[in-house]
Amino acid sequence: MRYLLTFVMLAVLAVPAYAAFEGPNSGGQSMGGFQGPTGGVQADTVKKAQSSWDDAPVVLTGNIVERLAGSDDKYLFKDATGQIIVDIDHEIFAGRTVTPQTKVRLSGKVDKDMMEPVKIDVKVLEILK
Repeated sequence: MRYLLTFVMLAVLAVPAYAAFEGPNSGGQSMGGFQGPTGGVQADTVKKAQSSWDDAPVVLTGNIVERLAGSDDKYLFKDATGQIIVDIDHEIFAGRTVTPQTKVRLSGKVDKDMMEPVKIDVKVLEILK
C-alpha cells in the first residue's frame, strides 16, 4: 500500500513538468498540437484590456516576454500597445514550448482586483506563425 501511494504521489507531482514557458529562468519541450488559422477572432490590445471591466472577455496577440519572479503561472505579456501580467495555468501550455520570440494569441478574461495591477486570466493559448 505504501509503494502504491508513493507511486501515485510521484505521478501526480510530475504532471505539471510536461508543460511550460521557455524563456528566462525556464525550460520546456515541444509536444505538438494543432497549427492553423483561427476564424472569426476579434483581437484586442493590452491598452484596451487595462481599461476594460472585470471579467470582460479579451483576445490578445503578442509575446510572453518573461515569467514573473516568485510565481509558477504569472508571466509578462507584451504587444504593440504595452505590457500586462497574464495568469497561465500549466495545463494551458499543453506541453507546447513558448519563448519570448514566439508570437501567441491569448484568449481569456480581465481580472481586476482592488489594490493589484490588472491581469488577464488566460483560458486558451495559440501559437502563431
